[in-house]
Amino acid sequence: MKYLVTIFLLLISCTSQPVVPEASNVKVSRAKPSKDCEDLGPVVGTVQSKGGFTEAAVENMRLDAARKGANYIQMETTSAYGTTTQGTAYLCR
Repeated sequence: MKYLVTIFLLLISCTSQPVVPEASNVKVSRAKPSKDCEDLGPVVGTVQSKGGFTEAAVENMRLDAARKGANYIQMETTSAYGTTTQGTAYLCR
């Protein structure tokens, strides 16, 4: 019985990284990042519908950045209809 309790406690105390990174942890700004940030490359966010969906495209871009391990995006462009956003992902320490 003691062994079962020990195993149970070990199992519930273990934590792991989520399979899908949290896009909400990625800050988006047009400002240049600080000098202690590492450039992780370009990121893109898109939506299929025209008009007024810039927020959804930005969220898509944030998820792209999170998957690359970034926590900051310097947003660079938004398409005329707001269906595509582009930027550069950074890991800032």
